[in-house]
Formats: sequence, C-alpha cells, structure tokens
Amino acid sequence: MSCGLHLKELGIPFQIFEKESRPGGLIRTEKSGEYQFDYGGHLLHFRGSDLEDSVKGLLGENNLVRFKRRSFIYSNKVLTPYPFQVNTFGLPAEVIRDCLLGFFDTKLKASRAKIDNFFEWILFHFGFGFAHHFFFPFNQKFWRIPLTELDTEWAEWSVPKPTLKDVIDGALGINVQDFGYNIYFYYPKQGGVEILAKSLAEKLGKIFLNREIISLNLNNRKFLLDNGEEIGYDKVISTMPLKELILKIKDAPEDLKKAGEGLRYISVLCVNLGIKGPMISPAHWIYFPEDQFNFYRAGFYSNFTEKASEHQSVVLEITYLPDQEPLKDKDYLKQSLEDFRKTGLLKDEHLVEYTGVMKIPYAYIIFDRHRKSALPGILKFLEENGVYSIGRYGRWTYSTIEDSIRDGRETAKKIAR
Repeated sequence: MSCGLHLKELGIPFQIFEKESRPGGLIRTEKSGEYQFDYGGHLLHFRGSDLEDSVKGLLGENNLVRFKRRSFIYSNKVLTPYPFQVNTFGLPAEVIRDCLLGFFDTKLKASRAKIDNFFEWILFHFGFGFAHHFFFPFNQKFWRIPLTELDTEWAEWSVPKPTLKDVIDGALGINVQDFGYNIYFYYPKQGGVEILAKSLAEKLGKIFLNREIISLNLNNRKFLLDNGEEIGYDKVISTMPLKELILKIKDAPEDLKKAGEGLRYISVLCVNLGIKGPMISPAHWIYFPEDQFNFYRAGFYSNFTEKASEHQSVVLEITYLPDQEPLKDKDYLKQSLEDFRKTGLLKDEHLVEYTGVMKIPYAYIIFDRHRKSALPGILKFLEENGVYSIGRYGRWTYSTIEDSIRDGRETAKKIAR
C-alpha cells in the first residue's frame, strides 16, 4: 500500500490485489467487547523525521501517543528493566557475580576471536555469565534451533552492546541511560494499529479484496487469481512471504526453487486474554527467558493508552517451528493461563473474561548461512524478471513498520526511473 501511494503521487497506474478480506496484512486489530488485540506487537518507531511526518499526516498527529518504553525481564522471580545486560541490580548476588566476571573476562581478551555464529557472538560480547543467565535460555526458547545455526546480522543492530561502565552501573543500580532502538514509540489513540492500514487504504481507493494470486508466469508476464482471472503485468510488487512467492512461480528455474526451499522461519502463536481487575503491570511488555513459562513475552495492549482501565488486554506470545506439531488451541490456552498465574502477575482478584488465539505462520525469518548466501541472488533474479519482493517477509528480513513504508516508497521510485 505504501508503494501504491507513492506510485499514485508519481502518476503511475497500478492495481492492488489483497488475499484477505481486509487490507494491511498483519497490521490488523481485533476487538471483543472492551478488549482489543493486534496481531503481535506492532509499534511505530521512527529513525527519520520524513516518515514520521508522513505517518503523522496520514493518521493525524492528535491520534498518535508517544510513549517511553517500559519493558522488563522476569527471571529468578525478579523483574529487572530491559536490557538485561545493564540492569542486573536486584537479581541474586551469585547471578550478578557470574555476569560481571564473565563480562570482565571478555574485556581482558587481547585479540578478537573469530565469530562464526550467534552462539559465539553472545560469548564474545557478553561473556558466559550473561549468556548462561539470559541470552542462551531466552534465545533458545525464542528461535527453537541451535544458536550455532544463526548468523549475527540481525543482532549487530538490535542487541545493545554496553561498555564496562554501563554493566557495572547496572549491577550497582545506578544506571540512568536508556539502551536500544525502541526507547520511544508511538501508538494510535483510537482503532489500534489497524488504523494505519485503514488510512493508507482510504488514500488508495480501490483495492481488490479476497483475491489470492495462485500462480505467476515470468515468461509471459501473467498471474492467475483464485477466481480464475488471468492478468498481464508490467511489474509485480509482492509483499507475500518470499518462500510462498517462489512456490507460485510456475516457470521458476530449479536453482531458485531449491534456494526458496532452504529459507527458514519461526511461527508465533498469540494467546490473547481479556482480564478485568486491578492493573496487572505498568509494563508495555515483559520477557520470560525461563522454561517454566511456555511464552517468551507478555504484552499489555491496554498500557498503550493514556487512560487507565479495569479492562486489560494481554497477549502471551509463543514461538514454534512450522514443522512442529503444535498443541491444540485449548491446550495452549490452558497451559499459558497456568504459567501466567505462576508469574504472580495474574492474581485471584483478576477475572479472565476473554480468551482467544491468533496464529502468525510467518513471524520471524531465521538468519542462517543459507539465507545469507542465497537471498541476494533470489532478489536479483526476481527484479531482473520484473518482480519486486519487498517488506519484512518479501525481502526475508527483520524490519519495522517504518522500514516497510520506506521500502514501498523506494520501490516506487525505482519503478518510476
């Protein structure tokens, strides 16, 4: 939709076909009575004022609230602020000792070790203590594959790397600095995150809904829709998962098919809870690295507002590999509720009025060696054949809403040349 909006401004004709009954993909919000849930955590972060101004103009500046992040880690029955590596104060003394000694050891090493994977990257930057007490258990729980199979591209920009002073200050409880790319974020006052998709759609006009692309033919530049209609094209801009796009190309060469087969990802199941009662936590989200809880993160949608309410919308997020046999929804709900009670956050005075499950089949792509070697060639081949695969899942990368909007704009410019 971002690409379409910019093509419209450039006077270039286009049509948009959307598989679902509503435009916007995962930028979707569901309501049930007093409770509201997005498809996972979707927040607006801006690194550039140009896109920040554009989104504010699209939504109306008065419909965006700016928040300072309130996020925590729950481990050893203690809530510590995020990120863990600069906030160990309050944890058991032996945990702090292990983290400090391990971090000191990494700083005493004179030469840079060869880093081949994310497992080694963690040890090099943080030492065994931080690895043992947080990074290894959390990331193993999240990624569901050996950490030696992950590369470090995504971690270099997303995981804060503190100085020795930062770590010591965090252990003493005197750290006053904020870390990370998402210290501040925006969230709509009304309509949940889907208001962004709705606003874009209104600007675009006609979008063909419930229209899934069944197949794509590169040689004759035509694609087939699920209603039997065959349409010719000059260029295709696709935001479907890259792995799915390759499967739909009927005349794809064998090396492209093989490269697509090797792309890996993890799925997310969101257990949504509508809870009536006193505030559960002031947090926006909390990470749970320990195996005793089946979810890796709890998010509190009802805290993305300036007004307190006795109706609290909570999501518990669980990752799984697509080839795993997932539990039945009711089993996930039962186990997640039991585990949430074990945290002490959900108390007897809280009344669970709503439960539901959302599944995100493609949630996080896996950064491994195959992706690193195969992805440039895949995208290059597609562009040479008039297909621009863009966005988080189209480019098979980790990106924010801001990145996706920018990707659409830059692709429109590329097509206009």
